[in-house]
Amino acid sequence: MSAWAGKRVLVTGGAGFIGHAVVARLVESRAHVTVVDNLSKGNLDNLRPLGQQIEFRDEDLLTSDALNEVLRHTDTCFHLAAKIGGIAYFHRTPASSLRENSIMNFRLWDAAIGTHCLMVCLSSSMVFERTTSFPTPEHAVTTSPPPLTGYGFSKLVAEYVARTYFEEYGVRFLIMRPFNAYGPGEAPGEYIGYAHVIPDLIKKILSGQYPLEILGNGDQTRSYTFVEDIADAILYVADRFDNDDFNIGTGVETKVIDLARVIWALCGRTEPFRFHPTTSLKYDVARRVPDVTKLFQKGWRPKYSLDEGLRMTIEWLKTKLTLKQL
Repeated sequence: MSAWAGKRVLVTGGAGFIGHAVVARLVESRAHVTVVDNLSKGNLDNLRPLGQQIEFRDEDLLTSDALNEVLRHTDTCFHLAAKIGGIAYFHRTPASSLRENSIMNFRLWDAAIGTHCLMVCLSSSMVFERTTSFPTPEHAVTTSPPPLTGYGFSKLVAEYVARTYFEEYGVRFLIMRPFNAYGPGEAPGEYIGYAHVIPDLIKKILSGQYPLEILGNGDQTRSYTFVEDIADAILYVADRFDNDDFNIGTGVETKVIDLARVIWALCGRTEPFRFHPTTSLKYDVARRVPDVTKLFQKGWRPKYSLDEGLRMTIEWLKTKLTLKQL
């Protein structure tokens, strides 16, 4: 029987991209799941296949006090709600990202004081915006300069909240840092960079754009992690550890231009691959790759290759994008 069977679990942002994958796995494991999401970016369609197996609450974590009592009867809280998006999105919302993400963290951790609940903080690779250590280990968060973006700094604040509330109040925590999540469940938005790079590229390639526009020169590197692997890693760690931090990723480093070529072929484009570099945004990070030794040594490994994950993502997006939308 699963270790999650019968556990009372709260998932904030559970209708979102990573959130819905975590919720689905918890339901499969027979946990009692409460999802809190104000649907500002999440989508109820992500949860419809789960039917009545979850309790859904439309709550705004910026103002609602309704979760104070819920946390007192919760074994594990996965805090995945955040003001989040692609590179252009967090360039447009630096102040609100910092303000709203921080308020949500403080309110939730305040509510957790005096409970037995394990609080799982979903951080981000963006806390390593300015690191010079590659591949980047967990402890680089203490030696790297702080992020310059409001979003990146909000995630660093979230990590400090988790650690300091344990130090002062004994609130148990885990910090999880997924690197460049992609997969079914994240659709491209109304402008380039609203979502992450993979749905943006798929949309442009399926729409027939030629040559393909890429932000920057394409030499930026990332370590792309399939959303199902991220959900699996989150539950794997939360079942076994506390008061610690973990990078989540494959450890494989891929240039954006090479990623674009793979997607081009997988989408069935027959023209010779050509791209047009555009001016990168102010805070575009040149290199991002995690050291995942710590997580691998604990016995976890990703299950999906980049090709496998991209194939599933493309097929999902094909069903979501009509010709008019493209």
